[in-house]
Amino acid sequence: MAILQEGTVLSGIRGKIGNVVIYQWKNKVCARSTQTRLHKKPRTTAQKSQTGKMKVLSPFLNPVSEFLQVGFRHVTKDQDLSANNAAKSVNMKNAIKGEFPDQEINWDTILVAEGELIKPENVKVTVAENSFIFTWDKDKTNTASPTDRAIILLYSKTHGWVYANYSGARRDELKDSFRIRQKHFKNNTYEVFIAFKDVRSDEVSRSVYCGRFTN
Repeated sequence: MAILQEGTVLSGIRGKIGNVVIYQWKNKVCARSTQTRLHKKPRTTAQKSQTGKMKVLSPFLNPVSEFLQVGFRHVTKDQDLSANNAAKSVNMKNAIKGEFPDQEINWDTILVAEGELIKPENVKVTVAENSFIFTWDKDKTNTASPTDRAIILLYSKTHGWVYANYSGARRDELKDSFRIRQKHFKNNTYEVFIAFKDVRSDEVSRSVYCGRFTN
């Protein structure tokens, strides 16, 4: 706020001149500038698409963030980047299908773990007695460690329930099972993932999406 001296050109004026408002206050003539509104440029379709991808992914990635800490730990080892942000970056590029605004998760390509170990091959999942039963093929390259452990993630979108096992069966056992509480098993749908982890180095394989199971 500025106080105008009597006798100046502006002292007898009241109202707005350009970006200046002149008004009376306590027997004094004052002037103040008005705020200039900044007109934002309309967002491009590409910008809207990126925002849309994040909105689609976040309801899944945020609840499973603890699993992502294991699944993306080595990806961020030498980077100034959190495991969760690394997971979001990878999946925004590869795990969304459809064009804005009709975007959705592509469950076949979404990753909850990323690493250099050989991933589980030909995974099959059956359901029985409150349990998810996993089987996979023997490593055909004969280069993977037989003592790598299965890590498993179950996610229910309906209730936001997350089940995880960070030290399951060994790779050379070729099978594993994951039992959950009956009340969380019946009348529910789960997205199911598996990967392998080296228990000594914590290195992991790329995760495999095993499918959607409704019980």
